[in-house]
Amino acid sequence: MVLPVILFLLVSIADLGRLYTSAVAIESAAREAADFGAFDAGYWDGTLPPGTNVQTTVNEMRRRACTAAAGSHLQDYETTDPVDHTTCTNPTFACELEWSGSAADCESSSGFVNTSNCSDDLLEPPCTVHVTMTYDFRPILAIPPFPASIEIARHSRFRISNLTPPPAP
Repeated sequence: MVLPVILFLLVSIADLGRLYTSAVAIESAAREAADFGAFDAGYWDGTLPPGTNVQTTVNEMRRRACTAAAGSHLQDYETTDPVDHTTCTNPTFACELEWSGSAADCESSSGFVNTSNCSDDLLEPPCTVHVTMTYDFRPILAIPPFPASIEIARHSRFRISNLTPPPAP
């Protein structure tokens, strides 16, 4: 009679550990992508040729986020490209550029939020790259009254700045 209760508690504790580990992995993936997008204002220059630089930046941010998620061995990680992890479907990737209370989708923004050019390194305050990673966690105990899946969403925001890598030794 006690054995099923103990077994239930052990599985529940293991599931909570998996949930926490998944949340940390998703947070890390969001940070990796946002950090890359915020590294250089030139990444958001939509004039060379129109939109190509922005699309290249968003594609690289997505690839970095998916690679970080895949590297953390998420149980329900799903991708359409298992070799290079250029895209992933669980978790999903979303990106916005934010400036002064306004936001624009990264891919369709051409590097602008309203009329503010995020590639302008003199823009004060600078634009913020906001990445959202959303993951559907599937618990081991997916029996009623427990949910079949739990959505984990993590956000990461970095201000765009022109950082320069350190000189080679």
